Amino acid sequence: MTDSNRLDHLRGYFHTGETPIATPDCLDEHTVAALADGTLDADARSRALAHVATCALCRRAVASVAEALAAGPITHEIEIVEGRRRRRGPLLRIGVPLAAAATVLLLLWSPADDRSPVHRGPPPPPPATTPIPRSPVGAVAAVNDLRWSPVAGADRYRVTVFDATGGVVYSAEATDTVVAFPDSVALGPGASYLWKVDARTGFDRWSASELAQFSIAGPRRR
Repeated sequence: MTDSNRLDHLRGYFHTGETPIATPDCLDEHTVAALADGTLDADARSRALAHVATCALCRRAVASVAEALAAGPITHEIEIVEGRRRRRGPLLRIGVPLAAAATVLLLLWSPADDRSPVHRGPPPPPPATTPIPRSPVGAVAAVNDLRWSPVAGADRYRVTVFDATGGVVYSAEATDTVVAFPDSVALGPGASYLWKVDARTGFDRWSASELAQFSIAGPRRR
């Protein structure tokens, strides 16, 4: 395989899933730019290619600069950096200096393209698809309202409270995630109750929560 073919082959590593790891032997910016541009002398090019063959980080660097040099807009930017924009005639092959190589790498190596492992903390939880009863749960002294977690895209909620026999004690609908419990509904001290919430996420489409249990440990109102 010729040096030209080898460099073309390097382009295939630009968007791979390899995890690049820097080593003391990695190529500096001058060598990366000159290798990509074809301006290295034969001995230096041979040594650089031998290293690139075993280093994913340098493969990415060389392929990035080579790809940039092949793109008209990037080449135009490099010409501006070097102060060598030509008014007419074909583009000259550019010997990329350190400043231009750094510009190319900064343009191409955005955080989205960096496949090095980065600890950014846990990912955000996915949007909830069902409501979760929050209060009351367990033994409570009184029930003044019912609260639950929101569901993305829900425009209405339906809450239902059952007694120990499964009979409906209270039912209501709301657009918020809280509803006041009316004084007219008596809850017996020591009795256990179940309740759930349904969220409407589309026309006649509802998602139901798990049943939550609570009991009254004392008088409902003080």
